[in-house]
Amino acid sequence: MLRSTAKTAIAVLKYTSRQASGLARIVTTSTVGDLKLSSAQHADLEASKSLIRYNGDERELIQLIKTKAEASPTVSDYQTAVAAAVRGLNALKCTNIHIHADVDAALPQSDLLQAALMTNDCFHRKTQADDKPSLASEISLTLNGKRFDSTYTRAICEGAKLTRRLVNERADIASPAGMQAEAQVIADTFDLKLTAIVGEKLLDERLGMIHAVGRAARVPPRLVMLEYDGADNIDEAPIMLVGKGVTFDTGGLNLKPTGFIETMHFDMGGSGAVLGAMHAIASLKLKANVVALLPLAENAIGKDAYKPMDFLTSYKGLTVSVGNTDAEGRLVLADALTYGEEKYKPAAIVDVATLTGACVVALGPYAAGVFSNNEAMVQDIIQAGREGNEVLWHLPILPQHVAELKCTFTDVSSTGESRYGGASTAAAFLQKFVKETTPWTHIDIAGPVDAAKADSYNNKGATGFGVASLVNFVNNFKGYST
Repeated sequence: MLRSTAKTAIAVLKYTSRQASGLARIVTTSTVGDLKLSSAQHADLEASKSLIRYNGDERELIQLIKTKAEASPTVSDYQTAVAAAVRGLNALKCTNIHIHADVDAALPQSDLLQAALMTNDCFHRKTQADDKPSLASEISLTLNGKRFDSTYTRAICEGAKLTRRLVNERADIASPAGMQAEAQVIADTFDLKLTAIVGEKLLDERLGMIHAVGRAARVPPRLVMLEYDGADNIDEAPIMLVGKGVTFDTGGLNLKPTGFIETMHFDMGGSGAVLGAMHAIASLKLKANVVALLPLAENAIGKDAYKPMDFLTSYKGLTVSVGNTDAEGRLVLADALTYGEEKYKPAAIVDVATLTGACVVALGPYAAGVFSNNEAMVQDIIQAGREGNEVLWHLPILPQHVAELKCTFTDVSSTGESRYGGASTAAAFLQKFVKETTPWTHIDIAGPVDAAKADSYNNKGATGFGVASLVNFVNNFKGYST
């Protein structure tokens, strides 16, 4: 008989109906013998990668995770096993889930907790009891025989779940007013300062591009600002987080076609990520001053809609030619960037946006694109993402991208000359609205903002991407020399 050289990890899920609790035990090939599987059970497990055993009221669901020959299970392998375990126990309607695993001491244990907590989440609007998903009210981990927990990881996951809920929500609820209300809840919960500039008052403040994008919508556009003072020195320059908040993007008069418009409630994913991060930052009481700016607008069509080739005047004073009304996110971000930089004089700026389909073409749904005017900041952002299992990839803003924005009639065009390099020309546009001396990074999350199907600890729909990167960046922030 040939023996497989592939190493495996097995998740053993135990369910006791009387206690409505489940035990997941993740083991490797060296401890498979403890399961006392028969030859037939081993064969079934190899064939289907899962096995259910019945012992009276107790049920065991065993899931087999294979790795390449001679390879040890990776963090990703363990996270996938934990996610499968939680889904299995959710399906068995367990109210308490306890996960036991022996893992390599070098593996980040918080990653397993992240996988468990983020899997135990489901957005739905089902009304029938039989159809409603079941989630556990308590999840705990025992790793290498010791109870493991992390307040920091739990706070990030709560923030990311908030982001998921907001991004999954439909636009009539997560409207500009609805997003402001969500920000108000965070402000009230953690005693943050909230201010908002709404509707026609945007014009009084010279925020004409935010107003233009949202002026045709039923709910007025607005700029919402949240201020968190966590540094020992209240006068310390803050970190500024800016999140694109286009709550539904029809494309404007350059209307999106069927097959593209249906998921455009996701287009406020940047503001959703920033709100989730602010929730976590305030919950953890991080030692930093942080301000969040949310330019919120619905890019609707109607008699008041802005038009292709309109000339707009930005808060900075630059005139902008509208190359395409479906390139609206950069307009609202540009005004917010300049306004926030002038008002708060930040130590660093990070903006997050579902900005371009071009970034998805470049990186797929697997990574976010990162653009910056500060190399040290790029490395810090990428590392912050790595710590939170979010992949960020540095992309360039070349002189040629900047040159494409030249315009005959205005100071700048909102779009490039061709369909190539669209993520970089969009970033080049944003860069024009930030001072060269201010460390700034733009993160295009158009790809990883949502999952087309469940994978590892992400369910289908919004992923909560960006929250972990932002919180880790703030927590690790040391500043930059200019």
